[in-house]
Amino acid sequence: MEDYLDIVRKVLDHEVVDVNDVPCGMVDDVELEGGPGGELKVTALLVGVGAWAERLPRVFGAAAKKVFGGQRTRVPWGEVWIVGERIKLKSRASEVKLGHADRKASKLVEKLPGSG
Repeated sequence: MEDYLDIVRKVLDHEVVDVNDVPCGMVDDVELEGGPGGELKVTALLVGVGAWAERLPRVFGAAAKKVFGGQRTRVPWGEVWIVGERIKLKSRASEVKLGHADRKASKLVEKLPGSG
C-alpha cells in the first residue's frame, strides 16, 4: 500500500467486499492512531449504523439506531487487502463479523412477492 492515503476520497463511504467479492457493508468511519504533530495511521475500518448514527442530531441518530440497530463492526486495518473502487478484505465477511445484517435483509426480501 501507499505511504500516503487520501482517506476521504479512497476509503470513506466505499463498499467493503470480502476475499470472495461478497459485499459486506460500507466504510462508515475510520479509526486513527497518533497524536498532535505526529503521523496519523489508520488502525481500523468502522462499519455499521453505530459508526455513523452518532454524527447525526440526537433524535435522528436515535431513530436510525431504533430502525436499523446500533451495531458497529471494527475491522482491523491489517484485514484490508486492496484499496480501490471497493475496499477488498483478506478474509471472508463472516470471519470479521461483517455482512450479517445484509444476509438478514436478503432473507426478508426473498420472502416478498415478486422478489424471485
